[in-house]
This record gives sequence, structure tokens and C-alpha cells, in this order.
Amino acid sequence: MNEHILLLISHLKSNNRATFTQLISYSINNLAVMTSIQLENIKNELLKVENLRGDALHKSAVEALDKHVPYYNWTGFYWMNDLKSQLELGAYVGEATDHTSIPYGRGICGQVAVSGKTFEVPDVHTQDNYLACSLATKSEIVVPVYADKKLVGQIDIDSHELDPFTAEDHELLEWVAQFVADRL
Repeated sequence: MNEHILLLISHLKSNNRATFTQLISYSINNLAVMTSIQLENIKNELLKVENLRGDALHKSAVEALDKHVPYYNWTGFYWMNDLKSQLELGAYVGEATDHTSIPYGRGICGQVAVSGKTFEVPDVHTQDNYLACSLATKSEIVVPVYADKKLVGQIDIDSHELDPFTAEDHELLEWVAQFVADRL
């Protein structure tokens, strides 16, 4: 950890902003966090494919998130099926999951299907209603996707890190949710 801090201080003292801004992520207590550079890189990558629709766009979105954010260890979309009162798995990157459909109200994703609000879980082991997809998962964030003010799906991110999500993660995931919703 001290090496990371010394590197950061060294760059700040030398006023070498070009080197400092090239950092992809930095570490606080050995936790990688998103930088504004990563956030902009993901947005720019998705803007290059803004003409895509459906599964092709959804796949591009999860691949961009997975590529640029090292602590996003499972990234996927779940879509609402109101006739069956369940979420159905869409495009994702990560280990295969048995949770291809999730009843509304069950697990973190199911709770977001009912509440319609972002739900961040810094430590999944503290949640009684958590559905384990992987034993390595330590935290999760689920962000709703609204199209024309109707809840239609969500972005689900699992991380192998405890409490990694920041305001930048929220900003990015809400932007991606709106970006996808605008192209449904």
C-alpha cells in the first residue's frame, strides 16, 4: 500500500499530470476504485456503438464494463417479464449462473424488481435475501433500467471485493442503464 501512496505523492509533487492521468485505477487500502478516466473510457466506447440495438448493444455494454473495471467480476442484464412476475437473464459476462430467471422479490435483483431503486450490497454475507451465484462474490450492485418511465430491467454487477462501489460506479451504471433504455 505504501508504494501506491508514494507513487501518487511523487507524481503530485513533480506536477507530472500526464503520468498521473494515465493511471487506470488507484488503490486505497488495497482496493481498486474507478477513476474518472475509466468512466469516460467506458462512455466513449459505448458511444461508438450507439447505433446497435437489442442483444448486440447489451452484449457490448457488459463487455465494456467488464473490460474497463477490474472489480466487476460478473456483469449482466436481467429483463422484466411481468406476465410471469420474474426477471430473465439477458447478456452477461462472467461465470455461468443457474439464476436464469429470478422471481420478483427474491434476492437482490428480485428486490430491485419490486422497489425499482438501485440497491448496493457492500457485503453480500450480511443480506438474508441474497442469492449466491458464486462463492467468490463479496458485494453486489443492481441498477434499474427504465424505458419511458417503466421499469423494464436491471444491470447486475457482482464483485469479488468487499465494498468496492463508489459514487463513480453509481454514476456510470445509471448512465449505462439510461443509454441502453434509450435504445430499446
